Amino acid sequence: MVGALSHGREATLGSVLETAAPLWLAWGLLARWRDPYEGPLVNLFFVWALALPLGVVLRSLFMGGWPTPQLLPFLLVAMAFTLPLMALGRRLA
Repeated sequence: MVGALSHGREATLGSVLETAAPLWLAWGLLARWRDPYEGPLVNLFFVWALALPLGVVLRSLFMGGWPTPQLLPFLLVAMAFTLPLMALGRRLA
């Protein structure tokens, strides 16, 4: 939502889902492989470190292209903000 608005696009439910669905898919697939919630803490880190880049690649492919170097800042910011949130969520669960 923040990304769409910062790029001057509408933040509709469809656009948010279009962006989030590949990331959720990547997380869901990897979380089934390595349980990030109840397994060892390293599983959370492992799933996080693979799911976000995989989600960005999937989103690019779903949008009809390949990931470009311009996506790297988004990926780094997303990773910087999500790891603390994932760790907090795991701790609170």
